[in-house]
Amino acid sequence: MHADVRFDTALPRLVQAVREAVPDVDFRDIRVVRDMQGRLFLVVPNDWDTGTISDLRQRLSAALGPYSPGEEAGAARFNDVLAGKELLAERALLVWVDDAPVHLIERRAVGQDWALPPEPASAHPPRFVFYSLKGGVGRSTALMLWGRHLAERGQSVLLVDLDLEAPGLGAHLLPSDGRPLFGTLDWLVEDLVGNADRTPAADLIADSPLSHAPGLWVAPALGAEAARHPGNVLAKLARAYLESDEGAGFASRLSRLICALERHLSPDVVLIDSRAGLHESVAANLLHLDAEVLLFAVDLPPTWEGYRYLFGHLRQLAPDMVGGGGFDAWRARLRMIQARAAGTEAEKRRFSSSAFGVWVDTLYDEAPPDQGDAFSFDEHDEAAPHWPLTILRSERFEAFHPLEQLADVGERAIGEVFGELFAGLDERLLALKEDSE
Repeated sequence: MHADVRFDTALPRLVQAVREAVPDVDFRDIRVVRDMQGRLFLVVPNDWDTGTISDLRQRLSAALGPYSPGEEAGAARFNDVLAGKELLAERALLVWVDDAPVHLIERRAVGQDWALPPEPASAHPPRFVFYSLKGGVGRSTALMLWGRHLAERGQSVLLVDLDLEAPGLGAHLLPSDGRPLFGTLDWLVEDLVGNADRTPAADLIADSPLSHAPGLWVAPALGAEAARHPGNVLAKLARAYLESDEGAGFASRLSRLICALERHLSPDVVLIDSRAGLHESVAANLLHLDAEVLLFAVDLPPTWEGYRYLFGHLRQLAPDMVGGGGFDAWRARLRMIQARAAGTEAEKRRFSSSAFGVWVDTLYDEAPPDQGDAFSFDEHDEAAPHWPLTILRSERFEAFHPLEQLADVGERAIGEVFGELFAGLDERLLALKEDSE
């Protein structure tokens, strides 16, 4: 029994065992497959001799203990596995173990989208994903009010509720008799059985009266049919994230949903309310919708611990496999949002310092900011992804129901609390539109 082997230590043990057996090994030529239980399997070049492979299996079994598939199954040549040399082209995480670049292929029961890098997308209107690690930071309120802000300036805005476990946009922005027939959750369930064509985009969208100007459109998670059949909602949630019979994962299916909504409505901008936390479904929103990603946070240790977990994983997405303008452009589309702030300069700098520490350890390059094309920034660089746009803390927006309380709150209060955020996002949206012209 190898009681000292854990999930976190298994991969370094594998690297050590391989180096002991093959001192001149080039890790770029091999692949490590981690199965659904977490066991590690090594696939090596076809020219490795039988004696070396036999020795490797013994070493790996001894080194990995419960994380080995067994003494006779821990290593094989590419020609001896079902996928063959296609494994070399399969998407993998790039995990550095000391100076060894390990290409790790993840076989997951759920959450496979976290192991896939972003892909280039076809042309679409600007998209903004609103994300937070925890609820209660004002993420959805900010989304709703910026959407209204844009609509009242003549923009056609589509708000999409992808917080399927805690839907809110429909109840906040649409009167009960003004809901569309269906919601995004309904579409995902119907898509699983090839019935999405009978759930057209027109039946997923309704116009919100929150804006006096036309053009504030909402695709809620649930529509009028769910109100008639509330007992079915949890059964739908149990199926929403599944892979289709054709092998399309959640991210792929979600991308088709967003594209269908955009084709129907032709909005100027799309705002997406993401589920909070590190759930498997969040990967689709953060990685696979070709969107700007707003990372809401309050300056507390649990927040930064959670973002360290998230960014630490994202760093492993092999940089040479990230499309859509490259790894730098992808990282640059992330932006911290300081929520529930007191509004002092000292507090903002503390937040920035906390964020900077996480970014430096994960998504920023190790090179100094002034060195070539390095993706790194000074701690006080206000153009850096870690430097936040700020939303002020205000009791007026606690338990805020926009349709009923907007007039009481007033435009001045909205400007005071959300002004910096709106200005920063307006500037980013304008830049995106100019880049697309």
